[in-house]
Amino acid sequence: MKHAELAARNVPGGYWIAEADPKVVEHALAGSCEVGEQTSVAILSDGAARAVTLGLLSWPDTMKLLRTEGPTELIALVRQAEAEDPHATRWRRNKRSDDATAVYVDGFTA
Repeated sequence: MKHAELAARNVPGGYWIAEADPKVVEHALAGSCEVGEQTSVAILSDGAARAVTLGLLSWPDTMKLLRTEGPTELIALVRQAEAEDPHATRWRRNKRSDDATAVYVDGFTA
């Protein structure tokens, strides 16, 4: 699994990690919202995004959990899944646990 992960790092169709190559910023996704439009934003590290990549939640459900329970609960859900599968057999991953960071901002006006 580690070989497959490394082969997909910082290549088209794979995933981008700035730590390995600062030039990956050229592949960043950017967007905007209309002035006066209210929106919500979540920024998740790959460890926190495991809620989705492991199949625990969909993206809309992740946003709902963040809105109603907050980032601490999202990370607790991921940690519980990791603890229940310490050998990564149910949810395939290259390491038992990963650092997890989640930031959620709800209802700001652009």
